[in-house]
Amino acid sequence: MEMRRIYDEDFNYQGYMKDRAKRLDPWEYIVVAGVMVISDGKLLITRRATGKTFEHRWEFTMGSVVGEETPLEGALRELSEEVGIRAEKKDVTLLGTLKENQKFSKIFLLKRKIQTVTMQASEVEDYRFVAKDELIRMLEAGEFAEPMAVRIRHYWDKIEGDLV
Repeated sequence: MEMRRIYDEDFNYQGYMKDRAKRLDPWEYIVVAGVMVISDGKLLITRRATGKTFEHRWEFTMGSVVGEETPLEGALRELSEEVGIRAEKKDVTLLGTLKENQKFSKIFLLKRKIQTVTMQASEVEDYRFVAKDELIRMLEAGEFAEPMAVRIRHYWDKIEGDLV
C-alpha cells in the first residue's frame, strides 16, 4: 500500500494521506517528482514498460512522492529505483513546480556524467541518451508520454543550453 499526502489546489497539505489505489476526490491533489538527467550534453530518457500508463512511450524518470518523503527525496528514490542512478540532494537543482490535473509535479535537474544505467524491468523497458535535435524530433513525432512532453517543453529554456 502506497500512501500519498493530499494537498489542495493551492499546494496546502491537508493533514492526511490516501492510498494510491484509491481515486482522488475532485478537490484533492498529490505530488509527483522527477529528475531530468543530462550527461555529456544528452538527456536520459526511458521507455515505459508494458502494462504502464502510456506504455512504450518515452519519458524522464518520475513517480509519486509517497509517505513522509519530500518531493526531492521521492525524485531521488525514483532515480535510484528506475535507472540505478544514485544522487544526493546537493547534486540536483529544482527546475520548478507545475500544477497539473490533480497533481503538482516537481522537476529537478541532475547534470553529471552517467556511466551505467540499470533498468527496473517493471517500470522501464529501454533507455537512451538523446541530443537536442533528436529530442526535438521525438517531441514533434509524439513519441513521449503526453505529460512528459508538456514538462519537457515547459522547462525547455532551462535545459536547452545544457544539450548538444
